[in-house]
Amino acid sequence: MLDKNQISRYPFLKEAKERVRGMNLTLDDMLSPENTIIQERALSRIEEAVDGKDIQPETRGVGEVETDLLSYPVARFIVASVGDKHLIKWFSHHEGERAKFFLHREDMDTVKDIGRELGLPENEGPADMKAKEGKKRFPDVKRSLHRERSGSETGTIWISFTDFLVSRKNISGPDWNLVNQKLVGGLVGVERKSYIRLIQERAKEKVEEGLDGHPPIPNNIRLKEMITSLKLKVEGRRKKYSPTELGKMTITRLPPCMRQILGMSQAGENIPHHARFALVTFLNAVGMSSEEIFKIFTTAPDFKEDIVRYQVEHITGGSSATSYHAPSCDTMKSGGVCFNPDGLCGKEWLNTPLYYYKIKGKKRSTSQENAS
Repeated sequence: MLDKNQISRYPFLKEAKERVRGMNLTLDDMLSPENTIIQERALSRIEEAVDGKDIQPETRGVGEVETDLLSYPVARFIVASVGDKHLIKWFSHHEGERAKFFLHREDMDTVKDIGRELGLPENEGPADMKAKEGKKRFPDVKRSLHRERSGSETGTIWISFTDFLVSRKNISGPDWNLVNQKLVGGLVGVERKSYIRLIQERAKEKVEEGLDGHPPIPNNIRLKEMITSLKLKVEGRRKKYSPTELGKMTITRLPPCMRQILGMSQAGENIPHHARFALVTFLNAVGMSSEEIFKIFTTAPDFKEDIVRYQVEHITGGSSATSYHAPSCDTMKSGGVCFNPDGLCGKEWLNTPLYYYKIKGKKRSTSQENAS
């Protein structure tokens, strides 16, 4: 059982939904003039997601806990009513970040309970591993006291290989490569921090469910005002960086991998680290400026202007002594970002995405000469 504070921190859980249902408040009730505080919190919740604000520690009174909980279904309805795919991604990402922030402050039993509900149940670990860990554990009383002090508990959480793969599909970095995991008998052993990171991904998916439904909008003046305000805010974020012109780059010459990664970016998806690096180095090599490349990533749910600008400048050589070369096809494959290879990709002599781009350019020039 979660307490009131915990329930409001994870409003996508069944227990939270049941608590809201038990209050006997309809959407019309929550949108009535008597509940403007709920509406304001819902709107600010979404605006924080659009602005990419960091999660802050709680400073709430008793009454504010329920307001926070009730603001979530209202916020969901507003996001769905706006019907913008980027807003949906920004909102689900922010709610996932919020869950991760608070999960790091929970005891391990609570973390595992939430993981179980979101499809990441703990499995009984390999017998030899459990025996080794059992010798290191504190007696029950001491372990309980240690948990209360630190909010954490040492040890490995064993999850199924399938659950791990599904949950980490949008997480990048060498730490998440399978070769760097504890793999024993169909199980993957992860530490607390990694387990919470996987739960975050599941939470994002849970939040995102049903947000693309475009529900009918009631004849409510306040609701329509909030929807209009959000549409302007979303458009404002887009206009701040302006639509990206792809400079000298020709889209029709792009290799399938780069076309896929670019498409993911334009769809507002978070791109794996290997894919981001590959795209930046590739676009830099074909003549796009650092500013043009920077703008491609502005719709990403985890977009932070200073971080993205620094990364792009660093990779392209704008803020460092050297620029990085675009990866080879073998590197793309080993990084898991070789997408949809076609016939040209299969040629033995085709060893880099850049060479693909060059070959396509030659074919285009030849066909234009033949036509003339």
